[in-house]
Amino acid sequence: MKQITLHTLLLYSLLATIHIQNGFAQQITSVDSSFQQARELAFDGEREEARELARAILEIAPDYHDVRILIARTYSWDQQYDDARRELEIVLDAEPGHLDALSAAIDNELWGGQPQQAVIIATDATRRHPTNENLLLKRVEAHIASGQESEARQILNLAEQLNPRNEQIQELRRRITISGQNYTLSASFTYDQFSDIFDPWKNSYLQLGRSTPIGTVIARLNYADRFGSTGIQPEIDFYPGIADGLYAYLNFGYTTSTLYPGMRIGGELYKRLPGGFEASFGFRHMRFESSDITIFTGSLSAYYRTWYLSIRPYLTPGSSGLSRSFNLTLRRYLDGPGNYITIRGGFGFSPEERRFQDVSGEVFLVRSQYVGLGLFKALRHNLTLFGSVDGARQELRFDPGRYIRVFTFNIGTQIKF
Repeated sequence: MKQITLHTLLLYSLLATIHIQNGFAQQITSVDSSFQQARELAFDGEREEARELARAILEIAPDYHDVRILIARTYSWDQQYDDARRELEIVLDAEPGHLDALSAAIDNELWGGQPQQAVIIATDATRRHPTNENLLLKRVEAHIASGQESEARQILNLAEQLNPRNEQIQELRRRITISGQNYTLSASFTYDQFSDIFDPWKNSYLQLGRSTPIGTVIARLNYADRFGSTGIQPEIDFYPGIADGLYAYLNFGYTTSTLYPGMRIGGELYKRLPGGFEASFGFRHMRFESSDITIFTGSLSAYYRTWYLSIRPYLTPGSSGLSRSFNLTLRRYLDGPGNYITIRGGFGFSPEERRFQDVSGEVFLVRSQYVGLGLFKALRHNLTLFGSVDGARQELRFDPGRYIRVFTFNIGTQIKF
């Protein structure tokens, strides 16, 4: 049997696409009614079918800009922002002041994480349509997303002069206030209850975060009360932005307390990918009393509408082999980014936790499984409460094969100012 090459498959796919579009074109008796049908398909979630019908309409009426804008909108909804941008550029090249195309282009850049480009398009759009309320408000959103609170207030004042009764204006003023809150103060308390061996452990932290033009800096002070003694560990996190869609995580902590690793260092590189995905790769290094441990980690995350899913493994090389652990996080956003429910689970040791059976370094080979539920709730624009409950089955380091149950309760608050 003759082997089918990749070029042959691509040719068959192209011919099939042309056949489908020609089939649609032969069925079209009215481009306007077909456009309405394409809109209905798009709004019903059948976006690929909507695009096929829209392409067929363009074969008959290539200058039907509303049809091409619909195609661009469906690409934006599917997070295919580059494809959407190409379609909108065709319309704006032919008609630079096209109102709907400008509106769609601003949305596409905002949704695609390109707020500066959204500002450029929105500024041009409001110059062409200075009294269009919708474009003015979109320009405000673009300035907010770019961290340009002063410009956002100026444009919002213009929009309010046009229509002081617009309810969206007050919501945007609230968002400007939130955007200007560069500091975040957080406090958290965690209580671990064990089924055997250990008395309850208490852990807490106080941290201050600051947003800067080059990234977010977080200073944290951890406090532990366990094994009949107390200890503290200061540490700092830094999330520098490197380029569009590329940022890093850096961590350093040091202490003389025997309840923590004497030193911890972390680094990770994150890259946003098409389709709402994000990937990362990095390491965590901990210095214990009798050993140094380096852990390699990474993540693959995906955003889909109001859902967020992240998978993270940890690989720890050692003299007795490779220790593996795995964490899964599923998040459901309820009403904006400040309100969500988290379900998590996994097995093995996570170096992000600040709890250890001891500081010998052998903790990494301990077997464990856990599952947890968390809630993050914004009470107002600058105050958030959070809490979680976790249950774990953990092996004892000093008695391999014997397991205890651990129930963890956490509560905390976050204030922005």
